[in-house]
Amino acid sequence: MRYLLHVATCILLSAYALGAAAQNSPPRGGKWEFTLQPSYTHSQSFDSGNGTSGTVSSSLGFGFGVAYNLNNNLALGGDFVWGSGSYTANITPAAGNPNPVQTLNGTLETSTIRFNVIWNMIGNGDFTPFAIAGIGSTYVDTNIPYGGPPVCWYDPWWGYYCSQPTRTAYAVSYSGALGVRWDFDRSIFMRALVNRMWIDVGGALGTPYVDQYRVDLGFKF
Repeated sequence: MRYLLHVATCILLSAYALGAAAQNSPPRGGKWEFTLQPSYTHSQSFDSGNGTSGTVSSSLGFGFGVAYNLNNNLALGGDFVWGSGSYTANITPAAGNPNPVQTLNGTLETSTIRFNVIWNMIGNGDFTPFAIAGIGSTYVDTNIPYGGPPVCWYDPWWGYYCSQPTRTAYAVSYSGALGVRWDFDRSIFMRALVNRMWIDVGGALGTPYVDQYRVDLGFKF
């Protein structure tokens, strides 16, 4: 968390310093934007109690977004992003399950569609810091590598759970981001940002979060 705040603070301070000196791009207001969004998701560990836990490795993902600038400061838009990461999970059997504790490896796949509100802090300028607040739906597939008879265990993501070939779910997700934007000219821009996304999966795990780092390439029209 401290590292995340440090990165965000550096981004904001750099943007204000550069933004004061550069104001060559035309106004953003009234324009549509399209962004390509490669991302890096930091590794994360989960512990849902009852002896179950899991760790998802760092991974790369990709997405795209569309937004409309209501004026030079405020924009509304949406993103679609997806990614996958390998994980290791410790599975604890529930009462009546004769199997021992298992350590399993698999792939966690996610895809998210969300609505965003974007606030560009400097109305006119080639450089501007910005903040994004988003809400959407995230599809999660744990690809549980388990089969056999219908016995039960404590899953690190879903809590008390009885077996089937895999486990998927849709969950409400929330996100918040800070970053800096650089408009090269009237049609091309870049953004660097740090994003935190919370996924409301419920159950024993509750609302875990992941930290993501992105460098977006954008087009205005």
